[in-house]
Amino acid sequence: MFLKPFKVKSNNQLKGTERKKLCEDINAAFPSLTENEIQNLIPKKEAISSMKILTHSGEVSKLFCVAKVPMFFQVDRTPVLLLPTIYTLWEHPDLLNSFKTHSGVVSKLASGANLMLPGVILDGPVNFHSYGKLAKNTPVSIITDDNRAAVAVGLTAHSSEDMYMTGGRGKCVDVLHVIGDMICQFSKPPVRPQLDPIINVEQIEVNTDNDTQSANDNTEESIEGIEKDVNSINIKNNDDDNTNDENVEMENNSYTLDTVENFMPVDPVKKMDELLEYCFLKACKGIKKEELPLLSSNFFKNHLISACPPGQVIDIKKSSYKKSSVFLGYMKSKGVIDTTILKGVESIIYIQGENPLLKELIIMEEKVAEKSVESSNAPVVSDCYKVTADVIPILSKYGYEKGDIMKRPEIRKCFFDYVKKENLQDGKILKINPQLAGILRTKESVITLTMEDGINKFIGRMTLTHEITIAGTKIFHTGKLEPIDITVATRSYGKKATLVNNLETFGIKLDEFSRECQGIGASATVTEVPGKKSPSVLVQGNQVLYVYKLLTEKYRINKNYIRGLEFAPKKRK
Repeated sequence: MFLKPFKVKSNNQLKGTERKKLCEDINAAFPSLTENEIQNLIPKKEAISSMKILTHSGEVSKLFCVAKVPMFFQVDRTPVLLLPTIYTLWEHPDLLNSFKTHSGVVSKLASGANLMLPGVILDGPVNFHSYGKLAKNTPVSIITDDNRAAVAVGLTAHSSEDMYMTGGRGKCVDVLHVIGDMICQFSKPPVRPQLDPIINVEQIEVNTDNDTQSANDNTEESIEGIEKDVNSINIKNNDDDNTNDENVEMENNSYTLDTVENFMPVDPVKKMDELLEYCFLKACKGIKKEELPLLSSNFFKNHLISACPPGQVIDIKKSSYKKSSVFLGYMKSKGVIDTTILKGVESIIYIQGENPLLKELIIMEEKVAEKSVESSNAPVVSDCYKVTADVIPILSKYGYEKGDIMKRPEIRKCFFDYVKKENLQDGKILKINPQLAGILRTKESVITLTMEDGINKFIGRMTLTHEITIAGTKIFHTGKLEPIDITVATRSYGKKATLVNNLETFGIKLDEFSRECQGIGASATVTEVPGKKSPSVLVQGNQVLYVYKLLTEKYRINKNYIRGLEFAPKKRK
């Protein structure tokens, strides 16, 4: 990006407030840096300049220099606030995730090439997480096998999972800044230091009572250290002192769950991965061949979520997979399922029942007696709101994170607690402070609102979400909730047919509903309709009244969520 000369549009020395703002931006972009480390990067006695530059390709960027040495830069197309230059990474090599390559590749990068996957040096055999757990467009650095000092900074061209799925081919990093480019030639830069290469050693840190033993260099000794500590808290151990790795693993599995959880720290990402895989396999066991093919989105909404054990919640964003498509790709690589993509929509077309993962699965929950169709298929729809970046400055004070689902009473309580704490309420009048003004996006002339207007504007900055509860299972639908759509189409020879679409949004299984419709003596099938995102149920003849009665009486769907009654046949006079 900076290989060719650029134009400097402006060059200003930062004032005190601007310097403070830069420090805050650095802290927000790199929370691992301490205040002292940030002060060392941006010394108070040094001149800090901000340059607005126009690259040869026409992109506008900002460059922040300390004593004429470029330390950070901004690019409009990147989703992050700041990116470090290689000089900053030489002082803090662990500031970004890094990809290792051969030293001979550096000359190619300096000539304008991007880092390709075949040029990446991996530690150990290739597996699902060989390329880390990074999303697409994540800032990363590039190092060499003989020196950990960065030679380039860029953005990941794909997510780590997609890199694995490509089989080690294609682009890895889009290089933005590389050693020897025009940023490096802008001033008299420091010389690249020699930093020792990274040594990846699996270690398990154990806190002993005397704390005198240093961390071991191999996994076997660390596991033996754990074994000794567990014995010190009176856990029965019948094995000899010369226990090999396999016996240690079997012995550790014999400990009670409470003891192990109290002794070893719980990795929330790993725990979510295990829950996701368990629920996926459990859901696959409950799907019949007649239900396939099945849209992956409907599988997750109607099968996987309902397979979640009581008291636990599946959130794929909190797992290492991040996306359902990546997780499906992983299960496909394990031979559990087979999928296909038609018109950009992925569907599960086959489940391998003889797969060892499915055959060896043990369902941990007791089976609950099945309820009648009347109660199990009675969806309860309620409005919820998803926490967005706009409102997180206030709601984060009460333990909520971006993406959390909240009911309106919960939002009101947090909002009124904040108003009371900041002393912003005067009877029914809300005084607007700068933070609220930024969230509510009020005009400068508006300094007060009514309390109700304030809370309504605050909730308006969140994403409307519908919570659909079916037999205790909650399904969340973001945005406008499309109702069940009943239409009548004219087939060949003037015959009528009734199409029912969007049933799966309300947890209604299509094959089950089509069998119900056959009770009137008309054929009913599940079919794909052009222009519809999901399959529809096609019933022979104009059966609008029967379908409407079935939905409202047996499945207890609120009439407000059914559309198309006007297509019912008119009564003859």
